[in-house]
Formats: sequence, C-alpha cells, structure tokens
Amino acid sequence: MPFSPRFFFCMLLILASCFSERSPEKPADNTGWLSPTEVNILTENLSRSIATVNLNNYRRCLAPDNFVFFADPTIAANNQGLFSAWNWDKENQFFNNLAVAAQPLSTGNSFVLNNIRKNNFGADSLEMAADYLMAVYHQDTSFKAVNFRGLLTLQLKRNAQNEWQIVQWRDNKTEAAPCLSELKQHFFAP
Repeated sequence: MPFSPRFFFCMLLILASCFSERSPEKPADNTGWLSPTEVNILTENLSRSIATVNLNNYRRCLAPDNFVFFADPTIAANNQGLFSAWNWDKENQFFNNLAVAAQPLSTGNSFVLNNIRKNNFGADSLEMAADYLMAVYHQDTSFKAVNFRGLLTLQLKRNAQNEWQIVQWRDNKTEAAPCLSELKQHFFAP
C-alpha cells in the first residue's frame, strides 16, 4: 500500500510535537566579569581581578587608549623616569609580572576600597577617591611586602559600549605601610 505525501506530512507533525525545543545554554563564565554599566560594578570587577590576579579582567577595567597612572609623588621622585608616561602597556606588563610571581599563591589576595567619595563631572565622567587595602601574595623573596594601603583617585569615563573604565589612576601613600606604587616599582621590568 503506497503512502501518500499527506500521510508523511501528518507523521512528521506528530513526531515534531513529541519534541520540544530548548533554549541554548549560555557558555560558562568563570571569569567573574560583569559589564560595568555602573561605577560600583567596575570597582567590584577591579577588586575581583586583583584578588584573583586575573590579567584579562584587570585590563578590561582600564581604558586602553588613554590610561595613565601617577605614582605616589615621593616614590616617583625616587625613581626618575620609571613612572613618567606610565600607560596601559606598562600597566599590563606590571600586572602580568605580578601574576607570574603570585602563582600559585593567589588565594588570600584582596583589594578593598573604603571611604569612597565621588565627584560627578557629567553623565559619562567622574572622579572617585577611596582609601584602599590590598593584599597580594607572591613568591618574590627579594620583596617581602604583601600588604599595601594608600589613597587612590580614579578618573572614570564611559566607553563606546556605555561601560565605565579607568582613564587615570593616582596613588598616594598614607602611612608607613607600602603603597601600590611600591608594588608597581618592584614588579615592573622594562
């Protein structure tokens, strides 16, 4: 007995109704990165990238075209030339060197901001100042410091994707404890 095209079409419809379509799964995102559409998300990304010594996420916090770092004035004066024209490339080299020295000791690291003050310059630009406490464990026996503290001042701007990024970072030592500028001084190798 020959089967008609109508019979095949009906069978196909019956079979198709037995299966439901499912939504595709999102790929696993183990980086912890969140789109920094708010300033607090950017600071959370920054803290998490330092705590996990995640170079890719750290880089994403910084504006690649116009990032500038200004070291603590005393540290900069004692290291003529090292901190002049400190840009995104130098920052990446520093953080990559730090990541190498921190492996496999990257547990227990932290970066905490306290006493945050913001000054809005417009809808897409602001300045943020905060006291920071930082712990970065590393294997470099010639540099004993693992705890750092100071005052940071960040200039933040929105990029073309409406995400906040750091365009300028100023570091100031606030007490006898080492500051971030000293960490950068040690782990930057030209």
